[in-house]
Amino acid sequence: MKKITFLKNIFALLFLSTLMFACDDKDNDPSPELSSKVAGSYKVTRMLEDGEEYPLELAKAIVIVQLDKFTSEVVTAKMKVTIDGDREPDEEIGTLNLKNAGSTGIDIYEGTDKVGNVKDGKLNIFVVFEGAEYEMTATKQ
Repeated sequence: MKKITFLKNIFALLFLSTLMFACDDKDNDPSPELSSKVAGSYKVTRMLEDGEEYPLELAKAIVIVQLDKFTSEVVTAKMKVTIDGDREPDEEIGTLNLKNAGSTGIDIYEGTDKVGNVKDGKLNIFVVFEGAEYEMTATKQ
């Protein structure tokens, strides 16, 4: 009889320890998806055109880059521009692929071409448009 009670206690202990280790710890969720980390509105604070400073303040230009989650590693992007108080039509940029770049943030690709990077709420974009090279720095709003 003592053997049966002992075995029951062992099985109960094993069962309880299995339950304890099988429970999910909600506090240790994996890091958010890349698209969730970069999604949002970014206000362009600096723009270079062919290496020369483009004076956003003098042109009374406000440029917003909007990144929206599409999938876990893809965002859709559009540019919203206001010049001298007049809102221009939104420019659909399309879908952009995201890759974790470790300590340097998250790299942004259009197809296989790297077009930017996001780190600590700062967005850097490098594009060629109508033959001119543009580099923009933006801050997450």
